[in-house]
Amino acid sequence: MRNKFTLRRVGIYIAFFGITFSQAFGQNSPRQQKIDTLNQSMDSLSLESIEDSIFALAPRKSHFSADISYLSNNVYMGRFDSVATPYITALLAFYDKSGLFANASASYLALSGYNRIDLVTVEAGYLYVHKNFDAEVSAAKYWFSKYSFNVRSSIREGFTILTGYDLGFIKPTISPTVTIADKADFALAVGIEHSFYLFNDAVDITPTANLNGSTENFYNSYYKKHKFSLRRKGEVVKVNGHLEGEVLNASQFKILDYEFTMPINYVVKKFTFNFSPVFAIPVNPALTQLTAIRPGFPDKVKISNEVITNSFFWQAGITYKF
Repeated sequence: MRNKFTLRRVGIYIAFFGITFSQAFGQNSPRQQKIDTLNQSMDSLSLESIEDSIFALAPRKSHFSADISYLSNNVYMGRFDSVATPYITALLAFYDKSGLFANASASYLALSGYNRIDLVTVEAGYLYVHKNFDAEVSAAKYWFSKYSFNVRSSIREGFTILTGYDLGFIKPTISPTVTIADKADFALAVGIEHSFYLFNDAVDITPTANLNGSTENFYNSYYKKHKFSLRRKGEVVKVNGHLEGEVLNASQFKILDYEFTMPINYVVKKFTFNFSPVFAIPVNPALTQLTAIRPGFPDKVKISNEVITNSFFWQAGITYKF
């Protein structure tokens, strides 16, 4: 069935989110974790010196951090493969006192029969924080396994800007992104969040609601090269026929999903334990064309809307700062 979800219902969910958690205490988004890293490492500065220095919120010294995490399923803008893609990811990051940062990670596909390094990522960027405003600019390079069936597996590079302004009772965020696959995609995420803190700031919780929109050239590449690939397990399967897929009107920008999450961080000395549950509601199913090809027979073509379903997935990990 086609998933139907109106803006009115989105408003109800967002309102419920706000009412429920405005009476609680409690994690931050990955961006907020970086901001907290800066703030927790500050020198004791006067208000005047903070206002006078562009590097006022930079940490007093540079540092590294190492992270190991588990992702139950790789879902991108509400889209995911018919086979779950759970990842175990190891990441090493460096944060410079100026606000510059860089990290590298490797993601292992923890799925029986498919065990392999499915993705390697290198990212670099700059984080700026001033009073209630924060911004991050980053560029990332991705290397996916040629056998990967991750819906993002055709993306090679990504360039992202993250901005947020804390109004006190709520923090609106906006994030434009350009990714490069066979063709470039433009994506935009708009969200609201609010952080709560417990136990002398040892625990933080950030209920968050996001609206994500994008063009779908990445999804078209996935349909063409990966979804019906005969090499998904790392071997060529000889058959008399196969399917070819295509996403029509892939360059058209549209809202793809609504996401609700509540990341939780718990800090113990140099360790941070984190858990992030996510509920994704996809909308606007892609118009797809499937072609059945069999030698000696006419091709059969079927055009229809893809079947989309809500999904729940989660990520848990441990970070060590040194």
